[in-house]
Amino acid sequence: MRFAGRAEVERRRQKLQATFVMVNQQDLSSELLAHYARYLCVLVSGFAEQSVKELASHYCKRRASDPVHRYVRGQLSLLRNIDLEKLRKLIQAFSPEWWQQIETDLGDELQAFVSVASTRNNVSHGGDSGITISVVGQYFEQVSRVLSRLSELFDPDERDGQ
Repeated sequence: MRFAGRAEVERRRQKLQATFVMVNQQDLSSELLAHYARYLCVLVSGFAEQSVKELASHYCKRRASDPVHRYVRGQLSLLRNIDLEKLRKLIQAFSPEWWQQIETDLGDELQAFVSVASTRNNVSHGGDSGITISVVGQYFEQVSRVLSRLSELFDPDERDGQ
């Protein structure tokens, strides 16, 4: 079964959460933990990017014509290495009010997008990130909170009365 919208974001979140749990349950050397921290940071970056794309695409599929949805999906495929600025531009393109709400309510959490993107780029280009499992876990929780809010906006649950 293929999940879509908020259900797909939640599926991805649970899968990544399970990876964090698995790594944290192991008795690993500090060197291996450092490698896993870098790896998990790349996964968190991918989780953020793919989730934002999924929510925006699902929103358009439900509300726009097929040609408009195809166009949006094509534009979303060009979105890479999502950071705070790219996220802001995308959300504002759908609704400036949505961005205002997110920025007001989740300003601290949004900074995780900056950190994750920066660390991911540093790691992918062979840099020494110095990131720890604990810090990546915090970024994951912050990114997850932002994505949860985006899920409410892009794919409201009818049970919520939205």
